[in-house]
Amino acid sequence: MMFLKYLPTVQEPRLYMALERTYLGYFKLLFLSIGTGLLSARLAILFKALHYATLGHFFTELFYWLSWPAIALVFVVGFRFMSDLEYIEKGSPVAAKEIIDPRIYMAAERTFLAWVRTGIGLIAFGFVIEKFDFFLEQLSIMLHTKLVMGAGFSGMGIVFILLGVTNLVIGGINFIRTVKKVDEGTYHVHKFLYGLYGVILLSITIVLAAMIIHVSP
Repeated sequence: MMFLKYLPTVQEPRLYMALERTYLGYFKLLFLSIGTGLLSARLAILFKALHYATLGHFFTELFYWLSWPAIALVFVVGFRFMSDLEYIEKGSPVAAKEIIDPRIYMAAERTFLAWVRTGIGLIAFGFVIEKFDFFLEQLSIMLHTKLVMGAGFSGMGIVFILLGVTNLVIGGINFIRTVKKVDEGTYHVHKFLYGLYGVILLSITIVLAAMIIHVSP
């Protein structure tokens, strides 16, 4: 986040891409925190079923501390991204010769890889959550008891997988459009893609929040 907004700025492609990578890192961290909280909720159920009440209570508290603050921060970080983007756009435009530069292409590749890393990380977390749900179902059969999972548990891993796939698709489109614009020497940010990603991100966050409300680890 740009705390030093008294410094001058320019509409330079690498600055936009650096901002994009920074906020992708923030969103990845927040959703991994939410995912860790969801795994903690499942561990709480597991330990309660095994009659480890202390560990069950610990993971229940961890679930709440990791999930809800991260969900709230998704909205805050999204607002800050738009604010920082607006700040950069107040700067002076750069000449076309400064856009058609090998370093710009390399920055575009780094940004694309940031999208890919974020997408793969979210997909992997989604599979972990789904596998843990399957493990709890099998354990309930082995213990001849029904583990209390709550209605909100079903499909949480799928939500993470869909968000990861969205990152891969939007990141790919963003990279192709960026290279095309740099070739033309007329780079500008893809506000439509940012807006689309923001809508998807906030919608998924609201869905996860609604699912978590029904969870009772």
